[in-house]
Amino acid sequence: MKTGISRYGTGAGFGVVALYVFLAASSTHAQSAANALAPVPANQRVLLKQRLLAYTEAFRTKDWATLYDLVSHVNKVAALDGKVKVTKRIFVRDMQGTYDPQRLIKFTPVRTEHGDMPGTYDIYGCGKVPFGKERSDRIVGVRAVWEKENWFFENWDYADPPEECSHLDAAWKPGNTVKLDGPMLQLSCELFTCTL
Repeated sequence: MKTGISRYGTGAGFGVVALYVFLAASSTHAQSAANALAPVPANQRVLLKQRLLAYTEAFRTKDWATLYDLVSHVNKVAALDGKVKVTKRIFVRDMQGTYDPQRLIKFTPVRTEHGDMPGTYDIYGCGKVPFGKERSDRIVGVRAVWEKENWFFENWDYADPPEECSHLDAAWKPGNTVKLDGPMLQLSCELFTCTL
């Protein structure tokens, strides 16, 4: 007669524990993904998700005319005189020179924080950015703005140096390297005086 713990009993017990740990981790991740936009008013979340998808789709396909309709007034109106400086025609022209790393082609929200102004939200998640034929997943921030009864986007940025998406947890802070306020880089000279 053998004594001690059966090899099969220990394995089955270990399997049950491993399965429990896996399911608990999966439900925690699913819960955080489901609550990624929690600070946003509940009745506006579906629209925000739809607009975020359209925003990244416009970048991915280089559909600059559609992107114009998704960006906030900060990218169109001069701060000093309040006049529209960037028309759709100007926007499309300026965006045609966009480098690949300036295009957010996919974005999965993980968490949202209130922005520095009412109706603004900084959404952090995992973004896909092209580098030639390569694609890089990294932590990305997108500034969403509620204006004119709809969602628009002020800007997006990634941490520099790039950070892996796995680093985005409750303790992660954007720091000074993720700049979401102000107009898109491609439009700065249209809205402000640039000298060469």
